[in-house]
Amino acid sequence: MESLPVRLYAAFAADETGGNMGAVVFEDMPLWPAARQRIAADLCAPTTGFVRELSDGRYETRFHSTRSEMDMCGHVTLAIFVALKEDGRIGPGSYIQQTAAGEIGVEVTSDGAVTLHQPLPSFDRNEVMREEIAPLLGLEQDLVWRVTASSTALRHVFVQLADLETLASIRPDDTALRVFCRDRSIDTIGVWCRQASGLGKAKVRLRDLCHGVGDPEEAASGTTNGALACDMFRSENLLPGAGGTAVLVAEQGFEMGRPSIVRTVLGTAGREITSVSVGGYAALRMKGEFLV
Repeated sequence: MESLPVRLYAAFAADETGGNMGAVVFEDMPLWPAARQRIAADLCAPTTGFVRELSDGRYETRFHSTRSEMDMCGHVTLAIFVALKEDGRIGPGSYIQQTAAGEIGVEVTSDGAVTLHQPLPSFDRNEVMREEIAPLLGLEQDLVWRVTASSTALRHVFVQLADLETLASIRPDDTALRVFCRDRSIDTIGVWCRQASGLGKAKVRLRDLCHGVGDPEEAASGTTNGALACDMFRSENLLPGAGGTAVLVAEQGFEMGRPSIVRTVLGTAGREITSVSVGGYAALRMKGEFLV
């Protein structure tokens, strides 16, 4: 019987109780997709990343929720590169992560911070009406301000609400949302409200409903936050500051008791987005081996 090294990390944690859990499996022996899916289901983390080195500075990662494979996962990307560094497999520097969503540039600093550079956004791939989404969230239609869609890897629908009280009051219909997301090819539904804004920065509270890829809700989401920042820039809810930089700070996971902070930085030129970067830290929670 052979074994694979496994790590469990809390990514984007605001304190010792927070963060989104991500499992990392060093795929030191090749695995079939069915084997990866079985391992991810057994580990039962929101998402598990299976990583193997392709060449110097280039790593292939496959992401699996407990239910299916997914193209990309931001919080697990953080966990993967922190795990590679802590295991002595890499040092500080720039790397390429090869995913089903394409190549993702990743930077690792000496103190363990990881920044991933997401693809430039696309918009309006999933059109959803207020009257469709409101009942799925347990809300009256007039409580939904705006519904938009954007993507920087996965396919997200965003639902803007008025305030924190309304955001805390949502009651997602998990069964109906799974069917809705499957039928509309939606990966996650980000429900959010604005808390503060100024030139070059904004702060929001976000709840990410991930029925399309696995779990009903996740405590921190790199890809979702990148796409939300792009959507807010497009709608002028996030205005660039000096040098065209726009920063979005998102609180996430607070309603779940898993407080997380995700920071997204956009580079812009005029009305165009030129770069999307999401960064943070991941803290080791458990390590061991998986017997195959």
